[in-house]
Amino acid sequence: MAILLITGLMSPKAQSASCCGGGFAVPSLITGDDKAQLTSSLTYSRVADDVFEDGTWQKRTAKDESQIFKIETAHIFADQYQAGFSLPVSQRIRSGDQGGSTTGLGDIMGILGYEYLPDWDYNPWRPHGVGFLSLTLPTGKSIYDDSTMAGLDSLGRGFWALGAGTVLTKAWQSWDFNSSFEIHRAFKKDVHNSQYQGTATPGTGGSVSIGTGYNILDWRLGASLAWSYEDPIHFDGILASSQGNIQRYTSGSLMGSYAWKTDWTGTLSYVDQTLFGNPTNTTLSKSVTFLLQKRWSR
Repeated sequence: MAILLITGLMSPKAQSASCCGGGFAVPSLITGDDKAQLTSSLTYSRVADDVFEDGTWQKRTAKDESQIFKIETAHIFADQYQAGFSLPVSQRIRSGDQGGSTTGLGDIMGILGYEYLPDWDYNPWRPHGVGFLSLTLPTGKSIYDDSTMAGLDSLGRGFWALGAGTVLTKAWQSWDFNSSFEIHRAFKKDVHNSQYQGTATPGTGGSVSIGTGYNILDWRLGASLAWSYEDPIHFDGILASSQGNIQRYTSGSLMGSYAWKTDWTGTLSYVDQTLFGNPTNTTLSKSVTFLLQKRWSR
């Protein structure tokens, strides 16, 4: 059930500061003995606070909510290799003078993974390791593509991006542990609309996470922390240029899972970005996710 902790940890991401174009999500990976998996999830998220470049916090009074339905799949091929993709559909609702709602496709992500540390001999100390390469397609609009002043149309980063990382897992009696690391590089794009005329150049970002869980029969209770970072986005406009600021936030998660029929699992998770770390230049959200996963054994 270690994959459920990783899925629950990495899937829910809140809308981030408009100047930085959104966060990055590591897709689900097969880290167990399965040959394929199909995951669907529904996340409800509400912005709680805004954090500015100088570290000042401001409580969000107007409603800013998101609902994200996501389908993720992965399949083993050639024994230790796997491929998969993630497809999110988002709805965003805001109140106030510039409020409204919008629904659209987020950024699609493809992944190629390799099991570089298999656990065939069930070594008591060596972790199980899966490395991956990811490609993000800019199917979701960035803040620079947004046609509204409120940022309602911004449902993704909106940039092509390449990423790489690893997930390490280890089970010990009733406990399981995991950690992950990923880094990604987004590429510049030309923007031409009523608000922006020029070139937006993002930078490098990444995330690090640690987590643990305790298993009781068919139940599992888990907790995790994830630290996320994004470089500033530089905008070269026809009339003026601007330099953004780094974005940083920490997500704390609690989750519970139940497995039945050996190949079905449901997970309920809660993610809070207001409790840990030293955030800057971002919006902080609280979210709840329900996840349902079907697995096929090798």
